[in-house]
Amino acid sequence: MEKQNYQFIEIERKGKVAILKFNRPEKKNAFSEAMRTEILDALAALKDEKRIKAIIFYGGEDLFSAGFDRDEVQAVIQGKGDYQKFVDSNHLFHQTIFRYPKLLIAAVNGYALAGAFDLAVICHLRVASKGSFFGHPEIRFGACPLFFPYLTLVGRGKALELVLNTGTRESYITSEEAYRLNILNKLVEKGEVLDEAIKMAKQIVQSPEFAVSQLIQVNNLFLDQVKKFDAEINYILEEMKTLLNK
Repeated sequence: MEKQNYQFIEIERKGKVAILKFNRPEKKNAFSEAMRTEILDALAALKDEKRIKAIIFYGGEDLFSAGFDRDEVQAVIQGKGDYQKFVDSNHLFHQTIFRYPKLLIAAVNGYALAGAFDLAVICHLRVASKGSFFGHPEIRFGACPLFFPYLTLVGRGKALELVLNTGTRESYITSEEAYRLNILNKLVEKGEVLDEAIKMAKQIVQSPEFAVSQLIQVNNLFLDQVKKFDAEINYILEEMKTLLNK
């Protein structure tokens, strides 16, 4: 894959589809601030490429991502990090993906935890391999997962369970359960995830661009959703600020 001067991600283009591969294996593809910045830079560049109509997030054959960099998050919670910088980076990362004008697909092998689970859920579509799992371990050390994106997929009760009660390895949900809950669009054998995501993307972008674009925009910019999502992110960040000030 072509690296294009990125340190933590790689970009590959297959016709109208771009694959954005996480490349921080020594940290389990954890999203550091620097890595999030690279992802946003790549998304901005791909948005301007007229040929590219869909982007696939992919972590590799063994894992998707462990989520936000735990050391950075804990430093902020403990008052040792730059809180405002973290807030701004966090908010921009989620909102850019949530409002992205082109098709986004998460292709998951292994596990998607914490912020990586959130990332997958705010993509438009999700594909995972059998035996993969999802969870929110960050709840155990005082970081709050998102809630509203899960609410739109599985309803209030199950959404609460997903963000409050998947904090340990024993309580993570499997990809089979995620598929049953309609969190996943496709469940495939290991080794088939990326191919299936590419196949799905290519099928969708064969439709007239105007129709696909308009449906994505309606999904992304549905005002009630955006307002609720904005409010939730702001609430979570303010709660973290309150915790820091105690």
